Amino acid sequence: MDNFDKLKMIKMKQNKMKYFRLVVIAGLIFALQSCLKNNKYYIDFSKGTPALELPLAANNANSPFAVSFNIVDTPTTYFAVVNVASPSKPTSPVTGTLGLDSAYLNQYNADNSTSYELMPDSTYSISSWNVTIPAGQRQLAVPIKIFTSKLAPGHLYVLPLTIVKSSIAVSSWNHLLPNIGPKNKYDGNYDLLISTSGWGAYGIADGGSYDWGKVGMVTSGANSVVYSTGYQMGFATGGSGTVGFGAANPQFTFDPNTNNLISVTNLAAPDSRNRAFHINPAVTDSRYDPATKTMYLAYIMTQTGRPDQIINDTLTYIGPR
Repeated sequence: MDNFDKLKMIKMKQNKMKYFRLVVIAGLIFALQSCLKNNKYYIDFSKGTPALELPLAANNANSPFAVSFNIVDTPTTYFAVVNVASPSKPTSPVTGTLGLDSAYLNQYNADNSTSYELMPDSTYSISSWNVTIPAGQRQLAVPIKIFTSKLAPGHLYVLPLTIVKSSIAVSSWNHLLPNIGPKNKYDGNYDLLISTSGWGAYGIADGGSYDWGKVGMVTSGANSVVYSTGYQMGFATGGSGTVGFGAANPQFTFDPNTNNLISVTNLAAPDSRNRAFHINPAVTDSRYDPATKTMYLAYIMTQTGRPDQIINDTLTYIGPR
């Protein structure tokens, strides 16, 4: 198993190292600090310039991300978090003004061949675009009311938020693009059973079924869902530990009429491994069963220089997410 595949290894180990003397620990800490300060990668955060940012923009690289809600008659609140990025908490209030940047959304669509739409005015409401983060605090959650009953199904609505004015510098993480829509019928929490084959030579379980436990299936389109983990999951040889595959974020799309699985695509940005997904053509009944709310997903992950990895996931519904 290569290091890139060990993004998430849950393995309990017992620590038998006891009775270290306090002076030894202090010496190790001092040595570590000295090494860090002499290392060329050491960063002195005390010299950073405070800046106002939208932290979720950083998590999503200024790109759209799915936010889904149940359809209800009363408004649902979405919170846009504004953050002061600084070495220490500000000693005076930080003010700013939010706004919409439809030009950025249009440019994103043009650059990425996507078709995200600006949310209609009737689908949301914000009491004030102005924000004030008090002295001694870093964050403020700005409430935005979403009228879910007015969200037309099948649309990729985005509310392109940005910081248009600030009393301090503005971070480059300044374009928050929540793709807001109603939860589809596949959305929910499930118990995940995984079986893989084909990558036994790389330390991945080759045969057998292993229980991952609870995972969310998150609405990513009108008839599509993605894993809440944000990556493809698996197990090490013999189920000895869990594995998360990097650059691999499968999106599952179903036919809304038949509930058959019709495509599996990779939403993650490609790297040198060029990982991709497609439906396993040898299995013709990959589907969502609405009677039992169970998903049966048979698909293949490919990678440059490796054989196909066959994946069979069974997801049993637990409850709403």
